[in-house]
Amino acid sequence: MPRCPLCRSALVTITFGLYPIAICSSCSARWIQDGHQQRAINQIPEPSLMGQEPSLMAQGSLLASSPTSTLTLAHRG
Repeated sequence: MPRCPLCRSALVTITFGLYPIAICSSCSARWIQDGHQQRAINQIPEPSLMGQEPSLMAQGSLLASSPTSTLTLAHRG
């Protein structure tokens, strides 16, 4: 079971597409889960309350253009 390479959390969402992208629900880190290896690890900074956010329309069009499937894994015990 994959764990976050930064905070070691087991609550990880994996999006299957061209590359299996994993996202940590605890620290928002993102990486490519390649079998047992984790590549291209990035931690996404928390959005600033004062910063500008992209519009929902822009986000929606970006998401709609990429066909993917998502699986959320959580370690029990």
